[in-house]
Amino acid sequence: MSGPDVPAMMAIETQANPSPWRAHDFDAFLADPGQAGEAAAGGIRRAWVYADPEVRGFLCAVAVAGEAELQAIAVERSRWGRGAGTALMESLLAWTRGQGISDIHLEVREGNQRALDFYARFGFTVVGKRPRYYQDNGEAAILMKRNC
Repeated sequence: MSGPDVPAMMAIETQANPSPWRAHDFDAFLADPGQAGEAAAGGIRRAWVYADPEVRGFLCAVAVAGEAELQAIAVERSRWGRGAGTALMESLLAWTRGQGISDIHLEVREGNQRALDFYARFGFTVVGKRPRYYQDNGEAAILMKRNC
């Protein structure tokens, strides 16, 4: 993933997420992920895009102190059920294994059953809940975890 991918990612993110990341959120995530980002945040930021050749999906994750957090994943609706999300998640899992990461954490909207089912297919289990977490509608966040 790189800066030129951001406009396509923004279009996908806006379509997929009721509270989407903004362009400056992606820019900040991408800023020097392998150098200054490690020192400044105490972790490693990694991102992948799924392209054919246009960007059709993306995933952003951060690893800190031997654990990872899936921060964002989205796939263009026309690509749902066609393997893009699976390819992105498999990239994350391969990277975490290579980094010796013990666990992956994420949060997802309580009402997003499609995402909850997707994460469960990859071995994520519910470990908690944050009531009224999302400011746009007061929906709870479901916390999930997967051991690597």
